[in-house]
Amino acid sequence: MVCLVCHTITSGRLCPGCARTLHPTSDRLLAGGLRLVAAFEHQGAARELMHHLKYRGVLDFADLVAERIAPRVPRLPLVPVPRALSRRLKYGVDPARLLAQRLGSRLGVPVIDILTPHLHTPRRAGRNHSRPVVPFTLRRAVGGEVMLVDDVVTTGSTVAAAVSAIGRQHLRLVVAANAVPKVSSLSVS
Repeated sequence: MVCLVCHTITSGRLCPGCARTLHPTSDRLLAGGLRLVAAFEHQGAARELMHHLKYRGVLDFADLVAERIAPRVPRLPLVPVPRALSRRLKYGVDPARLLAQRLGSRLGVPVIDILTPHLHTPRRAGRNHSRPVVPFTLRRAVGGEVMLVDDVVTTGSTVAAAVSAIGRQHLRLVVAANAVPKVSSLSVS
């Protein structure tokens, strides 16, 4: 087998060196008190693997994330934060949807697409995050509690836009593959 990050020959998905750079993260509270469960800190191999998932369609990272997160979350329907249509067409992948599908398969819960994706939004990854996030629209009402799934939580503004569309009262928690440490807010506002 070949390491998903450095492409050296190894016995598993990652070589021992790259595996050491995966830093699991603990649960956090986002502004407003919504719990964030992320598999890894957005650094090292996790950052590289997320890049491979988002821009090259390397799906093994979604399986690794689902393995790590599944034991830490309740069995509730999953709502992926949709990628802008222009990016889905360009890269052929919607990372949050793939993560939700893999996690949903492990948990035995449905993935429901209730957020309408944007046609196009300016790229935020690795760029200036001061631009406001375009609000999402809800396709249909939510009938109970759900979990929101996103690929990476950096500033939390994309998640906040999705929460605003769904309604805080329907969300139990947010799940992400990666999160940056500074997104944590232990003060509930």
